[in-house]
Amino acid sequence: MKIYQISDCHLSLEEPTVKQNLIKVLQHIEQQADGDILLLTGDLVCDASIERYTLFKDVIEAHTCIANIYAIAGNHDDLSMMKKVFYHSRIQIKQVVKLSQTLRLLFIDSSLKPLGNMPLGAGRVSKQHLSLLKKESRKHQSVVIIHHPVINIGAQWFAQMGIENHQAVIDAIHPQTQMVISGHAHQYFKQNIKNALDQIVCPATSYGFNHDNPQYERNNNIGYMTYWFDPQKAQLTSAVKILD
Repeated sequence: MKIYQISDCHLSLEEPTVKQNLIKVLQHIEQQADGDILLLTGDLVCDASIERYTLFKDVIEAHTCIANIYAIAGNHDDLSMMKKVFYHSRIQIKQVVKLSQTLRLLFIDSSLKPLGNMPLGAGRVSKQHLSLLKKESRKHQSVVIIHHPVINIGAQWFAQMGIENHQAVIDAIHPQTQMVISGHAHQYFKQNIKNALDQIVCPATSYGFNHDNPQYERNNNIGYMTYWFDPQKAQLTSAVKILD
């Protein structure tokens, strides 16, 4: 089984380049002709609106044949709008997806606004989703899918835009969890969370962030992630693809 991940598409009616970049990434994935699942890990549009989500849905459905598509919300998204527009489309919004008898995908929403004073772009995980994470990651081996990285990464200006209750999220993840998959950083990262558990951060399709620069700076790096699932071993492996 092969799983593809794209993130931070930031689709906009005003910036044609981000749409072109999204189509470029989807076409590159489609050329492989082997995708079983496509993950859309948040910040699908730039400013949430029915019109933008409709455009996003149309672009996705026109440029990929992958049948099983799962989306989560990012800090730029509106989950209620996503559910409304994606209803009856191939884009599904789930909490748990069964990959095998022993392995589950857990979709955790971090798009809530922080309760405290944090920079724009930060998020929070609700008590309901913390309970879901704690319960399901103990029942089965899991892959956690969430928009924000669960540990602070990248440049200092970006590290402040994480999950307000990130330690509660980390504490809720059972050690048998295989990996955490996220977006938000607009750059690929692979970083250890605890024990053998790694966090994989997907590059964006819209534009990259230069985390080597202490100041906010965009670059032209776009890409996606590929995951191979071996049902016999119930293990997931990953690779990043950066497009020129």
